Amino acid sequence: MSESKRTVKKTAKAEEKKYSTEKLLKSRHLAAYQPDFARVILTEPEYTISGAIDALERALKGGR
Repeated sequence: MSESKRTVKKTAKAEEKKYSTEKLLKSRHLAAYQPDFARVILTEPEYTISGAIDALERALKGGR
């Protein structure tokens, strides 16, 4: 049973939608971050919402 839960989790994570960095910078999801800093930190052309937030948190909080 725990194996099927893992499969569902992996499938859900694999299907997470990616958005352009510019679109994310204008979204409400990243509104709490200073746009100039976020633009410098998010160097890839596309991110998932959680991926962008994780990258910002790691960079702004020193990787903690």
